[in-house]
Amino acid sequence: MSPAVWLSAGVVVTLAYFVLVGYLAKALRSTHRLPVVIAAMTGLVGALPAILYALYSALKVIA
Repeated sequence: MSPAVWLSAGVVVTLAYFVLVGYLAKALRSTHRLPVVIAAMTGLVGALPAILYALYSALKVIA
């Protein structure tokens, strides 16, 4: 597979990740538990570098 395909896959995964974060923020906001929402969002955003690094490593191995 070409690097452009892997780059497109990384963009789609990253966008889907942020859609998930936005959906969870909206869903948890209605429960009025601000500390829980902050902790959940921090955990999800904190996981993004690991996801991007894994995609980068996979691209590097393929190329």
